This record gives sequence, structure tokens and C-alpha cells, in this order.
Amino acid sequence: MLTDILVALGLAVLGGVLYTIIGIIPGTDETATMAPLTIVVVLAGAPHGAVLAWMVGIIVAMQISHTIPTAMAALPGSTMAVPMVQGCAIAKRLGIPHVAMRKMATGSLIGTVVGIAIGLIAALVLSPLGTFIATYSGQIFTICAIIIALMSSAKWAAVIALIPFSVLIQALQRIAVETTGHTVFICIFMGITIGPMIYELFTVLVPEKRQQQARQQVNECWLAPEAKGKKMPLFPNPFKQVTKKQLGYTTALSALSTVTFTMSPVGMTVVTGEMAGGRCKELYDKITTRMTVQDAASNATYLGALLIPLLGLGGMPIGPLAGGVASPLFNCPPRYTLEANVASYLHFSDYLIFCIIGMIGGAIFAYPVAMHKARSWTALMFKKISHEALIGAFCGLIVMLAFYEAGFIGVIIAVTIGLFGGFLHSYFGIHTGVQFMAYYASSWIVTTLMAIGTKLL
Repeated sequence: MLTDILVALGLAVLGGVLYTIIGIIPGTDETATMAPLTIVVVLAGAPHGAVLAWMVGIIVAMQISHTIPTAMAALPGSTMAVPMVQGCAIAKRLGIPHVAMRKMATGSLIGTVVGIAIGLIAALVLSPLGTFIATYSGQIFTICAIIIALMSSAKWAAVIALIPFSVLIQALQRIAVETTGHTVFICIFMGITIGPMIYELFTVLVPEKRQQQARQQVNECWLAPEAKGKKMPLFPNPFKQVTKKQLGYTTALSALSTVTFTMSPVGMTVVTGEMAGGRCKELYDKITTRMTVQDAASNATYLGALLIPLLGLGGMPIGPLAGGVASPLFNCPPRYTLEANVASYLHFSDYLIFCIIGMIGGAIFAYPVAMHKARSWTALMFKKISHEALIGAFCGLIVMLAFYEAGFIGVIIAVTIGLFGGFLHSYFGIHTGVQFMAYYASSWIVTTLMAIGTKLL
């Protein structure tokens, strides 16, 4: 046990440092950056508790550090930060980007604590449903896919698209079985992950699209000046960064968002922010309260969507996070399958210990950086780190993982899924959360369609 704790602490700190840096780079996508390295950690044989601590640590670090470019430059540090851009732009015009950033980082830390506490409690309450969910998993996956599809911008088009996308997935699975002798997971999962990137790269090959994307000058970005004030301690007290009213709103709405594990995390971030901001009349109070609550809710939703399916639902990946970013903890052959994954090896006490380790490892570096080094680190990332190079590195990692699972045919499957899924995402607004749930629902959907077709014949 001591060895597992030490490994977990090392992985949580390593993940915290790495994803603090990644979170500061604007425009990064959580799934594209977090899932591939998590697969590497899983397949490398890290202890089950250490895998959980790694996942919690990188969630915490990413959700704290993405506040930095969002607040300082009004550029989203990650997909989850997109709902906060408008508020951060207003904060910049008011001359308080540093205040907004500190409020957001503090909210993220509060949301972490609430998300872990409420997530574990909710998981215990829902644990009797585990057997029922396992029995009707296909139908439940399909219902969740439909709900998430209806929450997307495409709505009914996304629901209808579940059918051809499921057929494509099962057809590629059949090709994989005929070619390699087994079904694949990493290839399809990674294909969905890099879908938007594959689509963008493919459009460059089309002359008309390439001309539309051409830029004649370098993008410019203006950063707010360094904040001046009394010196803060290395790890500032979070409770001194928010008002009592903001603390109350943040705690209550974080608890609410934690239990909405089947909902879109981005959607809950928007809803909770509006609920809190709508209760404030003065502009400064409205903006800072909304920013605090939004970042707290985004973190709490992530953690609840990780812990409730693992502990409460017996390891069934119900929800967009469990089916996407955190999917390697639920299904990552040959080590983890839907029948035997992280949930099969950990007890309640293990969740408590390793979640606390992950929280500490993720926050110990990210929180001080956000509070003290926001402007200087943002400038450094803008000047020294190429976003294209980062994306290229992760694309290379994904190709390696696909080849590891199924050889050359695995790479072909990943690119095929990526191109089709990227088109759905970029052109029709059918986001990757819908596609991940379609993957888990595809077997039941196609089997049901075949049964209907047989009866009609």
C-alpha cells in the first residue's frame, strides 16, 4: 500500500506540473491532451490507485491553470474555459483581470474539495443501482447518448447522426476482428479524440478551404499589466480570496453540478454561472461571482462525472466525461475492460486516499502559479510554446497508440473515425461528447437495427 501511495503521489505531482503548463497554452482540448497520456499511464502498469490519483491530479491542474490565459488574454485555456471568455473580456475592460483570475483559481480549488466530497457521497447513494445499470447498459448508454445529443447545438440532427455513426463504428470493429482477431478500443477512442484536428488538417488539402484559412499577418495578443499590491504567501488561503456570499454560491452550485454526471460539463458551467451572476446587481460583483462559480462548477462536474460512475455505478462509463476524457479508467484493453476496470480493484477508503493525493498533487504547483505568475507565464507560453507543435506531438502519440493496438489497420481506423467524427463536430456541431457516448451505445443500436431489419424482411 505504501508503494502505491508513493507512486500515486509522484504521478499526481508529475501530472499537476505537466498539465499546469498545458493548461496555460490557449485553445487546448481536454480530451486530446489528457486521454492519450492517461492511456500510457494505464498501459505502463501503474497501480490502480495511482491511476485514479493521476486522473484527479491532471483534472485539478488543468482546471486551475486554464484560468490564466482566459483571464489575462480572454483566450480560453481549454474547452471548459470557453464559457468564461465573455466574463473575462469584461473583467479586462474593467481593469481587473488579475482579480478575475484569482477568483477563478480559488473557485476551482473550492470546487475540487466539494466535487470529491459530494461525488463520493453521491456514489455511495447510487451504488445499489450498479447491477441494474450493468443489465441494461446498452439501453442506458443509448438514452444518455440521446440526451447529450439533444443538449448539443445540432439537437435532433445529432440524435439522427447516432445511427450512421454507430454503424460506422461497428463496421470498423468488424474489419478489426477480421484483420487482427480482436475488437479495438484505443483506435476508435483516439480517432474521436483527434477528429476536429483531422478535419482541419484535411481541409488544408482542399485549395478553396486552404485559401479561406490563409492569414496575411501574425496574430496579436495584448496582456493586462502585472498586478501591484501587497505580497501574498506562496499558497494563499482560498477563503480570503472570495467573499462569504461568493463562497456560499460556489459551494452550493458546485454540489449541484457534481451530481449532474450525465450532463455536459460545459453546459453545467454556463448554467451555474448564470444562476449565480443573475443574483448580483452590481457589475463588479456579478462578474467576479460568475467567474468564481463557473470555474468551481467545471471542476466539480468533472470530478463527480469521474467518481460517481466508478464507485457508484460499478465502473460503467455513464456520461460524457466517463465516456471521453476519463474513459481509459473504465475501458483500456488489454488491462481494463468494462467488466474489470479501476472500479473492480478499489474500495471506498482507496478512493478517499487517492483522491486526496490527486487533489494535492494537482493543486500544489498549479494554484501558486495561477496566483503569483499568471502574466509572466502566459507571456512565456505565448512566445515560446508552439500550439501547432503541441498538437503535432499529441497526434504522433495517438498514432503510436493506435499502431500499438492494431498495427497499420489501427491507424487507418483512427483516421477514418477521426475524419468522419471531425466533420460532424466542425460542420454540424455534433461534438465529441455525443460521439463518445455513441461508441458505447453502438453495439446495442446496431443489434437492434439488425433485429428490426430481419423482422421486416
